[in-house]
This record gives sequence, C-alpha cells and structure tokens, in this order.
Amino acid sequence: MQVRYYKSLWGMEALPLGDALQQILDAGYDGVETSVPTLKEARRLGFDTPALAMLFTEDVETLRAGLAEAREVGAEAVNVHAGKDWFTFQQGCMFFEGALEAVEESGLTVTFETHRARLLFDPVSTAAYLRKFQNLRITADFSHWTCVCGSLLHDQEESVELAIQHTSLIHARVGHTEGPQVPDPRVPQWQEPVDRFLGFWDRIKAAHEARGEAVLRVDPEFGPPNYMWTDPATGQPLADLWDVCKWMRDTLRERWA
Repeated sequence: MQVRYYKSLWGMEALPLGDALQQILDAGYDGVETSVPTLKEARRLGFDTPALAMLFTEDVETLRAGLAEAREVGAEAVNVHAGKDWFTFQQGCMFFEGALEAVEESGLTVTFETHRARLLFDPVSTAAYLRKFQNLRITADFSHWTCVCGSLLHDQEESVELAIQHTSLIHARVGHTEGPQVPDPRVPQWQEPVDRFLGFWDRIKAAHEARGEAVLRVDPEFGPPNYMWTDPATGQPLADLWDVCKWMRDTLRERWA
C-alpha cells in the first residue's frame, strides 16, 4: 500500500498561488488540498499537481455541481464538509442518500470530513450514519472530536473503531481536550495527545492494509491563527505553521517506513 502526503494551502494565502504550489512541490509532498476555485486557478497557471478538492455543501444539488467541477479540473479525490450539526438524523439521512448517489454518478473518490458544525461533528452521530450507510467514506479529523467531546475519546472506542474502518483520508492534526489543535506537537508537554493521535492513524493504516487498499491519503492539516496559538500581546504565532506540518508529515513517513 502506498501512503501519499498532501499539503493544504490553508495558511499559505499570503504567498502568490504559484509560489505556494512550488514550495509544496519542492518540499516533496505528493500533492495539494484546496478548494475547487483555487484548483482551477492552479490549473490556469500551468500546475498539473495531484490535488484533493474541498467542497462545502448543505444540499445535494450543490454537492453534485461541485463534484462535476472537481472532475473537470482533474481532482484525484474530493473531501466534503457536509451539512450542519443541527440537522436532525432524518435530515442527515436524506442528505447522505442523495449525496452517495451523486458520488457514485461522479466516479470520484469522495470522503466526508469529521468536522465541528457539520453532520459528522461527533463520534456518536457519525457512527449512526456509518451503520446506516455502509459505503460512506470519511476524512478522519479526530481533532474536532476531541474538542467537541472534551476528551481523548477513550470512552468512545466503539464509535472510533467504526470511523477508522470507514476512513480513506487522514487530516493529521493533533487536537486536545480543550481545542482542535495543540500549539506545537513537537513539545513534550503535548506528548499524550500526540501519542493518542498517532495511535488512531496507525489503526487507520492497518485497516487500510487489511482491506487491500492501494492508497492511503494523508494531509498534516495544522491550521494558522486562530487555530494556532499566538502571543496575546502581538498576535504572532507561537510556532511556524510550515515547520509543524512538515514535521508531522516526516514523523509519519519515518514511523511507517
């Protein structure tokens, strides 16, 4: 099985797009993750970089249109922020029924992200959808879940394991019990959540291999302020975002070599 690493353009907006893309390629990433409009601009600039497209939708028709655009610009897979956390389970089921039909029609690899404020915002509600929709694939960003649940999820193993079995893309950001991102995963103070998340990702890789999957996609998607902690007096980040993302990627590369 091949593990492919992607770099999100989130936090690199201060750079011209071409410069940001070149920096990512020069650093040895396998591709980028970004919105469909940004991917269109990248193609216009002549970058045929492998790409994961991001879509944000609350209804099936918007999703269907977004998938068509993603296919047109050559996205190799699509990550979707779907619905709202306040949807009832019935509303969510109606969405996924139509969404999975749209995914099948598109022919694309599509995953739905475990994200705060979205349908898959916590382990229990996500597990309910996964039990109902066996072909639902997810982007595992468990940093949102540790934040929502105020724990490292030791008391939710059944739901976590079900999510692991349905994961096709990892957003490799480390969360903690009070927030979606530790200030710097390289600092020993945060070793407990780092170890917990490394364990999640090891299990996802093992599940992928057990299913005979060809590719596991990983994006070490640490975010800029206000995800990243800052000096309260100056607003300056307390760590370098580029270095943190690269360290996370290199840590997984070495761990899984």
